[in-house]
Amino acid sequence: MAFSARGGTTKRTPELSIVLPAHNEARRITPTLKAYADYVGDRGQIIVVVNGCTDDTLAVVQQLQLDYPRRIVVVNIPEAIGKGGAIRTGFANARGQVIGFVDADGATTVKDFDRLRRALDGHDGVIASRWMLGSRVYNRTSVLRRIASKAFVLLTRILFGLPYHDTQCGAKLFTAKLVTTVQPHLRHRDMTFDVELLVLARRFGFDVIEQPTVWTDYASATFTSPTGFIRASLAMLLSLLKLKLRIMRTPVV
Repeated sequence: MAFSARGGTTKRTPELSIVLPAHNEARRITPTLKAYADYVGDRGQIIVVVNGCTDDTLAVVQQLQLDYPRRIVVVNIPEAIGKGGAIRTGFANARGQVIGFVDADGATTVKDFDRLRRALDGHDGVIASRWMLGSRVYNRTSVLRRIASKAFVLLTRILFGLPYHDTQCGAKLFTAKLVTTVQPHLRHRDMTFDVELLVLARRFGFDVIEQPTVWTDYASATFTSPTGFIRASLAMLLSLLKLKLRIMRTPVV
């Protein structure tokens, strides 16, 4: 896997690193990236992992980087490596005392990410939840997507004993110690990456809490048809079972 990285903060240690995985996000990444670059200020870094793009995502991000040369790091990977693979790559390039990730589509606003950051105090990690009491989700359009989300939560509880209402929300924040500890053990690139990350964090004894969030749902084409729903559900089940077998066979602590 070939990739290149350019730009970003100097040798100083950033207070906060935020990873933005970006696959064909040219049409909607600009407001998200600008908002988060303004948010982190000169003491933070945004690591944009552009991967497998067939649109102008790379050019758009590089143009924005000219406005924020000390804040934006661009990692370009020609192959599509999945959201999990992109976040893992971002983790490898992150140098912050606190490291998190958000979706490039702006589903989580800076205001709501800042709530996560403040909730992290005294914990090793905090994840946003769309299903906890007190959460608000706008533009929730796909019934099939809601069914898939609920089924995924149930499976993670059965297979891994995870206590969370929502493992898949694309806004999470961790201490650098947690990330550097679990990073060598991460393998998954698909939708089970979040589960793998949380399972490993628990096995290493880290304290990761869950917080209700405000979320704008930008519907995935995967769940807009019964055929897509069935295919995604089968892939989800298979990937979770593979993760379960690997976790069982490979003690990490």
